[in-house]
Amino acid sequence: MQQNKLQLAASIAMVVLLFLGVFAALKIDSDFGKIETTTVVVKDFDRELSGLLYRPKSADAQNPAPAVVIAHGIGGSKEMMSSIGLELARRGFVSLCLDLLGHGESQGSVEEGRVDPSFGVYSAVRYLKSQPYVDSSSIGLVGHSLGAGAVRATVARETQIDATILVAGGLGDIAEEPEYGVLNSTYPRNLLVIVGKYDVLFDLKELTSEELPAAFGTQQEILPNVLYGEFSAQTARKLIIPPTTHLFEPVDPTTISEIVAWIEYSFGKNQNSDSLLSPRYVYVQREVAILLGLVGLVGTTFLLFFPIAKAVHLENQRKMPIDKKTPSDKWRPYAFWATINLVLFVPMFGVGSAIAFPPLLFGASIAWWMMVSGLVGLLVLTKFPRKVLRKSFSLKETIIHYFSRKEVIGAIISFAIVLTITTILAGSFNFTFRIISPIFRDFSSTSRVLAFPAFIPFFFLYFVSESLFLHDLPRTDSERPTTRNDIRNYAVTIISKILPFAVLLAIHYSTKVFFDFWILPGFVGFLMEFLWLILPIFVITTSISWWFYKNTQSIGYGALLNALLMSWVASVVFPF
Repeated sequence: MQQNKLQLAASIAMVVLLFLGVFAALKIDSDFGKIETTTVVVKDFDRELSGLLYRPKSADAQNPAPAVVIAHGIGGSKEMMSSIGLELARRGFVSLCLDLLGHGESQGSVEEGRVDPSFGVYSAVRYLKSQPYVDSSSIGLVGHSLGAGAVRATVARETQIDATILVAGGLGDIAEEPEYGVLNSTYPRNLLVIVGKYDVLFDLKELTSEELPAAFGTQQEILPNVLYGEFSAQTARKLIIPPTTHLFEPVDPTTISEIVAWIEYSFGKNQNSDSLLSPRYVYVQREVAILLGLVGLVGTTFLLFFPIAKAVHLENQRKMPIDKKTPSDKWRPYAFWATINLVLFVPMFGVGSAIAFPPLLFGASIAWWMMVSGLVGLLVLTKFPRKVLRKSFSLKETIIHYFSRKEVIGAIISFAIVLTITTILAGSFNFTFRIISPIFRDFSSTSRVLAFPAFIPFFFLYFVSESLFLHDLPRTDSERPTTRNDIRNYAVTIISKILPFAVLLAIHYSTKVFFDFWILPGFVGFLMEFLWLILPIFVITTSISWWFYKNTQSIGYGALLNALLMSWVASVVFPF
């Protein structure tokens, strides 16, 4: 009876946290009613592109406002750039964060960018100019990485752009292509360049001494934070080098403050007097609120397990025989699983690039990495159980024991609940769960719905193998089921999962911070950026598998639920 009361109280607390987080995020995203935030459709020839539009309510046909199109990088989305859009809108600018071709909720594919290197940004400019609440003579562009190249291509076609901001892109080899135009001291108008100090894709010395001087109207090395040219003549130029990485550049406080200031100066700061009254940035509080909502969503999923388990008569009495272990034996499964994941990470990205199935950029690489890791893990357990783990193991016996119709039904019901909540929030309130990048979002097209089942076998093999290494094999019969032991076991499991990747990131960036060189330069170093997004997802999936194993003594429920969740994330996030 006491346990039922605790479960009910915890369930209510998680639901309250979910809706408080969502409510707070929506309020902040509208600047407490001062901004109208909507998803709009931008026509791009025979395709439809999705945009997140921030329109200050002060902007109307009688008082049209300057407008800015904001474009994300490869594999990104409009939500990842929404911090910039929100802060500009709070200062009186209409902001349109665009899903580029093949990304997010937009149609098309990345390959079509070869035909239209603007990736739809040009069409977004035309869309804004047609709106009565936009001053069509005052348009600015912001682009990150791939989006910066799209901005360059747009400026070359649309001459009446009064502010161009390139964030970690649109430079280097791209300058040799005629469709991007040639940077000089007057073209484009009011050019701001931002590159993170720890951006592995850029050589800052080469940037300041070779690539930018001509565009800044000098033959000398470019000095960061120094204004070249004049806003009054629309020849202003500036280079900013914030202490951040490629992935975090669009949400870096220095980046956002410099972008806001640059747009204000480009279009006349005095007309946006609200920025003088409220210089604070609120996007961080919004992201915290979204994170709290995500915690509430996951917690609600955990606690809804109990009524689901009752409904399908799922019991937690099944237990496989447990071999006695020494403390060192208990860590062996963790160590082997970490090694398998790390060793296969870079090679399998190459395989995913060569074999474009499932047909999503980067999604195929993630899928192949996880599937092959799972297969290697199961092979190790099957062929070398005594030598590697000092434990007998039968894969056939394990699968028969741990997977039943009840686990499958329970996992599908849990997944359906999460998908339903997310779809309702997206459709009714334009809300998307994310940690920088969208984590859970509604399916936006038939193509993404069809991509979903293609991922399931890849991720299912991974989570079956992981559940054995992290939950089943380290298990001992010497511990009493107490709250303290549960907390300790949970902490050990989470740490064992993320620590190897965290160490890899620390090594990768510490060499740059302390010795000014990259141990993994170029594209391989760029792959490390994915770990920043993968780690929080792994915290969620490991928490899920740990929770359901604890309550069912079976790996089936958690492994299948994680496979469904990861397939969903991959199918709606990665670009075609």
